[in-house]
Amino acid sequence: MKQYKWSYMVSLFQQSKDQEDTEASWRCLEACINVIYGLDEVIRQCYAEKINCTEDELAEIMLVDGCFILELFLRFDRSLNYMKLEDFGIDPVLKSPWMITALQHDLGLLENQIPFFILELLYYTIMPHVINVIKCEPPKSVTSLALKFFPPMSQKSIEKEQVAAEFKHLLDLLHQFYYLPAAATGARDLSIEFNDRASLTSENEHRSASALCSRELDDQATNKSSGFSCCASELLESGIEFQVRSSTEDQLLEITFSEGVIRIPQLYIHETSRSLFRNLIAFEQCSISSTHGVTAFAFLMESLIRSTQDINLFTRKKIFRHNWIGSQEYSTALRDTLKKVVTKNDSYFATLYKEVNDYRKSYQWSRLQVFLRVQYQRQRGILCTTYFSTTWKVISLLVAVTFLLLSAIQTYYTINPHH
Repeated sequence: MKQYKWSYMVSLFQQSKDQEDTEASWRCLEACINVIYGLDEVIRQCYAEKINCTEDELAEIMLVDGCFILELFLRFDRSLNYMKLEDFGIDPVLKSPWMITALQHDLGLLENQIPFFILELLYYTIMPHVINVIKCEPPKSVTSLALKFFPPMSQKSIEKEQVAAEFKHLLDLLHQFYYLPAAATGARDLSIEFNDRASLTSENEHRSASALCSRELDDQATNKSSGFSCCASELLESGIEFQVRSSTEDQLLEITFSEGVIRIPQLYIHETSRSLFRNLIAFEQCSISSTHGVTAFAFLMESLIRSTQDINLFTRKKIFRHNWIGSQEYSTALRDTLKKVVTKNDSYFATLYKEVNDYRKSYQWSRLQVFLRVQYQRQRGILCTTYFSTTWKVISLLVAVTFLLLSAIQTYYTINPHH
C-alpha cells in the first residue's frame, strides 16, 4: 500500500485552485508537518506499547497514513463529487471492490489505529488550502466521512454534518456511534487544544490497560451472564414475539421488552462484520473505561441464536439484514468470537433477561391453566350429553349408582360378617 499512500497524499495537497501551483502544495505540506511535529509525546502516549522509532519517523507515519485515510474517505463518498468520473474509473483502489473491502477490514483493526485527533488536525489544516476544484463541499468534520466509508452496522442514519465528539480512533467512533447512547457521545468544542491531551492520558493508565489485556481470566464462567433460558425459536413457541425497531436513531443496545414483545434494532451483516465485531469486543476488553456494551450485545445474540431456525426467524422478522453470510456461518462466527471473553457483572441486559424469563414462566403456567379449564369444560359437556340429556337417562344413572352402592355394601358385609 505504500505507493498508494504517497500517491493519495500528493493528490490531497494538489487540490488547489491552480493544480500546477507547486508552491501552494508545499505550503499545505509544511503546515501539516508543523502540526504533527508538535505532538510527538502526545501521540506516543496514545499507545500502550513503546513506539520504537524516531520523532521524524513517527511524524512521517502519522502524516502519510493520515493524509491517505482522508483522501480515501473523500474519494469514496461519491455524493461529494470529489473526483471526476474519468478519474474515478482509473483509481487503482476504488475500482477494485476487494481492495475497498480489505481497507475497511484493515482500518477496523484494533492494532492498526492512529489517533483520531491526528485525522482531525490534518483535515482542518488542509481544508483552508483546498479550493473546491469541482464544486465539492466536504463536511466540516471527519466524523461523517469516516462513518460513510465503513459498511453500516444498523439502520441508524448518518447526518451530513455529524456532531463531532471525543473519539480515540476510528474503531472508537464506530463503537460510540452504533452502540452507545447519544448522551455518552456528547459534542465537544472543535477549538480544543490538542496539546492538552497529554494531561488526559498517564503512563500508569496505559500500563493498567496493557495488564488488563494480558491478565489470565480464570473466572469466565462465573462472570458470563446467564442470558435467556431458551433460544429465539423456543421463546416464540412460548408466546413471546420478536419485532424490529424501525427508528433510524436507535443504537444497537436499545433492545426492549413489553407486553410479550422483544423489539430489536436491525443489525446489518456484511463481509467485514466478523472482523469488526471481534475488534470492537477486543477494544472493550482492553479499555479501562469501557462499559462492555458490544460484549453484552454479543452474549445476548449468542443466547438467542442456537440453531439455523433462530437465524431464519430473525431474517424473516427483518432483525438481520445480510447479503452474503450463511446461517450456520453467522452462528459459528458469534460463538468463535465469544471464546475466552468475559463481561462485567453489571450486564446491559440483566433486567431484560429477568423480565423475559419471568414472563415465559408465567405464560406457561397461564397456558396450563387454560388447558385444564378447557379440558374440564369439554369433559363436563360430554358427561351432560351422554348421561343427563333426558329424564330416563338421569333415572337410569341413579338406579345404576344405587345398585353399585348396594353391591359394594353387600360385598363389605360378606367379607366382615361380625359387623
